[in-house]
Amino acid sequence: MKLLSKFAAAALGVAFLTAPVAASAADYYGAFAFSQKTGASGWSKNYTSQSEAEGAALQVCFQTQGASDCKVSYSFVNSCAALAVGGDNGWGADWGANIQAAENKAMHTCSGYSYNCRVLTSQCSNGQ
Repeated sequence: MKLLSKFAAAALGVAFLTAPVAASAADYYGAFAFSQKTGASGWSKNYTSQSEAEGAALQVCFQTQGASDCKVSYSFVNSCAALAVGGDNGWGADWGANIQAAENKAMHTCSGYSYNCRVLTSQCSNGQ
């Protein structure tokens, strides 16, 4: 009987060691697209891949804003991000753990390239 319980305990231990690990949390991607020529923009959030998020942001910028020179300006994953634009359409973007941190960092980045920067958009891509 004692041998049987040791065998059962060993088998149980092996089962725990070989059990599949739970899938990690999903990644949520977002992106900003921006036209430096016209100031048109687009954004996306909560996509399952970076390419989908970038495509969606470009589509909004092209179709909704009508700008033909939109480019992906920034991509982010599982975080918040902000796009700040200056008086001459110079821009800066950055990420943060929350909207305020992202906006502060984007404003700082924009100020290095432009003047009179303002936050154009800020989004969180976190599945909510």
